[in-house]
Parts: sequence; structure tokens; C-alpha cells
Amino acid sequence: MENALLDTLTATVNVLDELGVPYAITGSVASSVYGEPVVSQDVDLILQTTPEKARMIARQLQPRFYCEENMLAEAASRSSLINIIDNRTSLKVDLSFVPNTAFFRDILARRLETRIGSDSPGLQFVSPEDVVLMKLLWRRDTQSRKQWENALSVVRGKGISLDWKYLFEQARTLGLEEDLIKLRDEAGI
Repeated sequence: MENALLDTLTATVNVLDELGVPYAITGSVASSVYGEPVVSQDVDLILQTTPEKARMIARQLQPRFYCEENMLAEAASRSSLINIIDNRTSLKVDLSFVPNTAFFRDILARRLETRIGSDSPGLQFVSPEDVVLMKLLWRRDTQSRKQWENALSVVRGKGISLDWKYLFEQARTLGLEEDLIKLRDEAGI
């Protein structure tokens, strides 16, 4: 992983850790860790917190990051996505404030600490199974081929070591079972 991306990621998660905000790295960065490397110009994080804590996050990130307290608080209250920009590296961080649902509580409970380089601190990543599920969810909403390819990369990379029982249980609940079967078949598992 390139140094600028790791620098931006570390600066962001250090603030979240300081404030006790549960987060997990997802998106292309996570799919690259579990599957084939993907070039990424941004970092995707999911987090759960209150609007007031979101304001604290913004204050801690400033001035290094371009982020507005009110916008982060609004995103937290609506469980939506907001972008912040690292003024030092010019990289974007997508903060997805996720709702307090069983699915997202499970994702945050299942996250895995991973080091992505010799100098990297331990970072919290969405599990490989949850990367697949989230990519399939985003694909359903966007019809993005990129989301499919990222999910396929993780399935090919992890293969039978994935918790397929968990994947199918969640896929049934989320209405993704047909997509998961197609993904498994395309990966040759």
C-alpha cells in the first residue's frame, strides 16, 4: 500500500481510536487485503457514532482534514456517507455512518485487526465475509461491475476458508442469496 494512503488512513483511525468510535476499513482497501490488489485513491470506513461524537471527530481531524462539524453530525444523524479530504495527501476518506442494525453491529463485532505493512499499526478491517456481503449490497444499489469484481477477488483469494455458512445465512437475510451463488460459481468454488 502506498505511503500516502497509509498515512491518511492512520491519521483518520488514530482519531477514531482516541475517541472510542468503532470503525472498520472496507471498500477497495479491504478487498485488496483479502483478494487481488486494487489501486485505490481513497479510503472507505464504516463507523457508528452519535452526532455529538461526529462533531468531536471533525474537531480532532481539523486542520489536517477538510471536514465540517455540522456536515459530519448530519451524516451521523442520517446514517449516511460523507467525504473528508486530507489536506496533506489530497486523498479522500469516505466515512459511512452506518445505522445501528443487527447486520452492522455484527460487522463491527466481527472486524479483524490487521497490519498492512511493517510500519503499520493494527487497523480494524471488515472481515473478508463482510467485505463480500457489503460489496454485493452496494452492487445491488449501483449495478457496479467494480463492486462485483472486488467481491469476486475476495472469494477467489479466500476460497473455501471463507465462512460460507455465515455468508449464506446473511445473504438470505439481505436478499443476496442468488448473487452469492453466482459469485461462488464464478470463482469456481
